[in-house]
Amino acid sequence: MEPSHEPMPIAGDAFDRMKHDPEVLEARRTLMIGLGVVSAIILVLVVVNLLKGPSTTEAFKAQFGDLPDMAKTESKGSDEPAVTREDLQQPVDPNSLVFRPPGEKQLKSGAAATVSSMSADLAKLAAGQEVVEKFLQAATWQERLAFVRNGQRVEGMMRKFYEQHADGPTSFDSLVEATELPGGFTEHTVVLAGGGRKVATVQHTSQGGLVDWEAFVGAGEMGWSEFITKRQVQPATFRVFVSPAGHYENSFGYPQSLKCYSLRNISEPGAKVIYGYLDRHSAMAREIDFWLEKNRDETVPMILSLKFPLEAPVDFQVWIQGFVQAGWVIR
Repeated sequence: MEPSHEPMPIAGDAFDRMKHDPEVLEARRTLMIGLGVVSAIILVLVVVNLLKGPSTTEAFKAQFGDLPDMAKTESKGSDEPAVTREDLQQPVDPNSLVFRPPGEKQLKSGAAATVSSMSADLAKLAAGQEVVEKFLQAATWQERLAFVRNGQRVEGMMRKFYEQHADGPTSFDSLVEATELPGGFTEHTVVLAGGGRKVATVQHTSQGGLVDWEAFVGAGEMGWSEFITKRQVQPATFRVFVSPAGHYENSFGYPQSLKCYSLRNISEPGAKVIYGYLDRHSAMAREIDFWLEKNRDETVPMILSLKFPLEAPVDFQVWIQGFVQAGWVIR
């Protein structure tokens, strides 16, 4: 007879069998140990809390009373109004700011200091405009010299300059802009009577304001026309307006290795514009490009050293021999 493959029921009650199952007994033992550990931790925390006494907030209340509500509190026993959250959010009135400057005994208000500073700035700009007007209205270069910065140094330059150029007062319509610069300088834009503009830079000294004549007229180491006519191969320094250009020909016909710039001088009416070149990969080219990029490739005043190549075929192409600075005012 073949054995049966049907499942056979296990004798005894299922619950009784489960109570004596080894796995169930082990799980029960683990659960009881865990409950015991948790209970012990809770008991320790309760005891520690009782030993520490009342909470920080309760201790504060016991000593000082309830904490005030800033939105509702009113001063008691004082004539001063209550401070509310709305009061704290109000902007500070500069007239209410009071301070004692170092080394002084008197108190000053913040508003007074601001007004004083603004008045000093306006006074400096007004003084600068006044000296520029006197500088422009001077009948001769000798009279103008009294309002010129570094007068002793530039006197010879002025004499030579006005031997070659017309002297007399400068006709102008107005002074339209004034800007304060670092180092005790102000800058004033002059609208000329015949059209165009020039910038007059004033240095404010203990003797008064003085105009930088070299920067105003764009003076160079020699005359611009003289330099071009002679095609001078020795370097000479000039104040020029510099802008990017792309004129490549003759011995300067190598755009892969050379940078080209347009150079304009203002020291003479109708002065000829020429092109200056230098090594595209040189530090000088990076310096000039930095200032042009900073001014979005607009025309930038610079002081450069220039020279013609040997046997120059034309009078409008020169080497840029040196970069002195950006700007025409030497500090």
